[in-house]
Amino acid sequence: MSVDTAAQPAQEAVHQRPKIVTSKQRVTWVSLALLVLVVAGVVWGLSIGSQQISLSRLPGAIVRADEPDELIIQSIRLPRVVLALCVGAALAVAGALMQAVAANPLAAPEIMGVNAGAVFVVVLAITVVPSLSGAPTILLAFGGAAAAGVSVMLLAGSGRGRVSPVRLALAGVTASSLLISLTQVLIIFDENSTDSVLFWLVGGVNFAGWQDIRNLLPWLVLGLIGAFAMARSLNLLALGDDMARGLGQNVERTRMTGSALVIVLCGAAVSVAGPVAFIGLVVPHILRRLVGSSYTVLLPLCSIGGGALVLYADISSRYVKPPFEVPAGVVTALIGAPIFVYLARRQKVTS
Repeated sequence: MSVDTAAQPAQEAVHQRPKIVTSKQRVTWVSLALLVLVVAGVVWGLSIGSQQISLSRLPGAIVRADEPDELIIQSIRLPRVVLALCVGAALAVAGALMQAVAANPLAAPEIMGVNAGAVFVVVLAITVVPSLSGAPTILLAFGGAAAAGVSVMLLAGSGRGRVSPVRLALAGVTASSLLISLTQVLIIFDENSTDSVLFWLVGGVNFAGWQDIRNLLPWLVLGLIGAFAMARSLNLLALGDDMARGLGQNVERTRMTGSALVIVLCGAAVSVAGPVAFIGLVVPHILRRLVGSSYTVLLPLCSIGGGALVLYADISSRYVKPPFEVPAGVVTALIGAPIFVYLARRQKVTS
């Protein structure tokens, strides 16, 4: 009996070790699969269009533009692919951050009205307040995103204590619907600007250019570095406020920093691509099921997975009704809306 008792810890260690290896293996395989998807999507995105271009021209077109085919790839197709990857990364990481900060699985930029707020302020500046139209679009988007996000949190939590998933979803959807309706009114009453701002209602990368990427990239890098640096703090926050405080975590500062990063990422993405919906909701939930909830792993993978989703949504949008193109936001909404309904139904309804 004593021999068996002494052998038990060793046996348990042997049985437990493969689980750790399997977990690491799963993260590795998911990472490789996402990278393969991204590479395949980049090649696919660069190769399709109204003019057929041989795949053999793709490597050379990235560094030079001596011929018409190379010029098309470098000035039209490549910016579109790069912007899709950047916008997807920003929105997916922002969604994961928002879910961590709000301690709410239904929190996402579009659910909490952040995207709609950014769009409303940008369209307002373009159509009604010409004096603001000269301001950088990205700063207008920051202001609208911040105002909408704070308003939704106050509306969902006023007089109720802790914000529940259902109240947050209801407040966010209500605010989003109101802001989108107001945006539509602005566009209707300013017919001269209809063509230039119509895509703000859906979102996409159809008109991507290198200037959009230059405007987005500094804020994207800032937001991603800040988010990755917060990963350990977010893991502590997921344990609950009391436990996090007991471990030395400044909960309020963590939430404020996370919220600021959400505004930076969402505002930057919306300012160049419009409100591409449900990326921040779908990608973190899918990846949590695959690799777990550790933010040190989840956030980097969200940046890759979000980029891949927007890229493939943009590619799919070109096949809906060729030769016409549907904005990528339509495709992501078709994917994300059923998933949101499923997640909402899983949450316990509380008053």
